Amino acid sequence: MSKLKISVSALFMLILLSMFGALASAEEVKLPSNVGTVDNFGDNNTHRTHGNFQNNTNSCANCHSTHNGEDEYLLMKSGEYELCMSCHDGTMGFYNVKAASEAGVMGSHEESASMHNVDSDLAVSAAPGALNNKSTAVFECSSCHNPHGSANDRLLNETVAGKQYGNNYNVTIVGYAETITKLNQVPTGTKAIKLNLVEDPAYAAINSATGLSGLKIYKSNGIYNKPADGLTQAQVYDYKLNYSEFCASCHDDYLKNRENGPRADGVHYTHTTNSTKQGRSCVACHYAHGTDITTLRDTAGNTIADLQTKKGWTEVQAKAYMKDVSKKGSSLKRFTNMAVCWACHQSTHQIANTPGTTNYPNTTDASKYFVPGGDYSGKNLIK
Repeated sequence: MSKLKISVSALFMLILLSMFGALASAEEVKLPSNVGTVDNFGDNNTHRTHGNFQNNTNSCANCHSTHNGEDEYLLMKSGEYELCMSCHDGTMGFYNVKAASEAGVMGSHEESASMHNVDSDLAVSAAPGALNNKSTAVFECSSCHNPHGSANDRLLNETVAGKQYGNNYNVTIVGYAETITKLNQVPTGTKAIKLNLVEDPAYAAINSATGLSGLKIYKSNGIYNKPADGLTQAQVYDYKLNYSEFCASCHDDYLKNRENGPRADGVHYTHTTNSTKQGRSCVACHYAHGTDITTLRDTAGNTIADLQTKKGWTEVQAKAYMKDVSKKGSSLKRFTNMAVCWACHQSTHQIANTPGTTNYPNTTDASKYFVPGGDYSGKNLIK
């Protein structure tokens, strides 16, 4: 059996038997095997594979082989993508990047698929909107994530393409006018981006178990878009703006330069990502990992699965309706086609049938202003 195939030792299974008993009828959950069973406090525990290593750690051996590495970093697989996917392809049972989540989906071959391709020799500088990004690095998982751990909830790098992006901001909003001033860089070790994480109910047995010293399995609800769980409004602003700074480390032309005016060719984008308003961070419209026809939504927030369940459509009908026909592809979008615009810009829904036109010259019935069957509640999903 490969050294990276994750299994649970007999001793570990005996210690945690009661915890996993509740999961007997569910999908098997597998945790790293190269771990001890006693933590720094003398309690039963597991080491974390990424970071928070204990004084007696053997977690290094999950990824590295001291004498028989496949490359100069002594990785146990021939490439970074192969190493990461040996766990995150669903082998571990959670944090599966091939399964749809708030981060999107990766490695999909479904229709209308597009994603950040980390399984190639793609250069970081080849990113769309890379105006001043001259990085010579190859785009890999570690371009965005730190495999040894970081201050961020999802191991996001604090420096991307050579740029440290964490900053504090002062934001003033009066009506539609918004003034943003960059104050100072966030100190190293703090979370420049804080994701809205909640305990994953699929793994309630693990999350409620005692003796694991805080080992939890979380799912992400995306980025915070309003104060919650003790966050101040200023913190929410910082996290949203820093998410755009994070993406703009590679896609630098898509972030309007707040300090030096418009981009180099003098063009202003209407949709700047330097805004804290709802729907204005990069992930409001795009998934970080990628999208395909199963994750795309319409303005009502429906997926293909929803259309079959709620409307009784066939899969053929639902896929034909949801297919992204944009010439440039789905571009990691959350909503199919230009529904990503319509889901937010609801005032434009009235253009076709405005009161006083020949279509409905005398009506005041608001339902007549909209496209028949139209539903724009998907805006609630924009974060």
